[in-house]
Amino acid sequence: MAHIANEKFNDTIYNYVSGSALYAYVSHYFFILIISVLIVRPNKIGFLGAFLLMFFGTQFLIFITYVPINWLYEVMVPPKEYKKLNLNAEKEG
Repeated sequence: MAHIANEKFNDTIYNYVSGSALYAYVSHYFFILIISVLIVRPNKIGFLGAFLLMFFGTQFLIFITYVPINWLYEVMVPPKEYKKLNLNAEKEG
């Protein structure tokens, strides 16, 4: 299990999914407020439409704003190179 449990299957997807989780946690309430004040309330959208708009709109805004922030961060602070842990060396020794 240790050979595959901590592997990155795709570096790009791993970086966006794991990196955007904290950003989504911090910023989702702001995007919910923006959508509700600027779109839902003035247009008097019903519950189901508002729910779908909030859910998918918040996800969309998180992704759209995270991509340039992540790009800017990677330009300023390049990612470090990591060496893979050799688990076979422990068995031999």
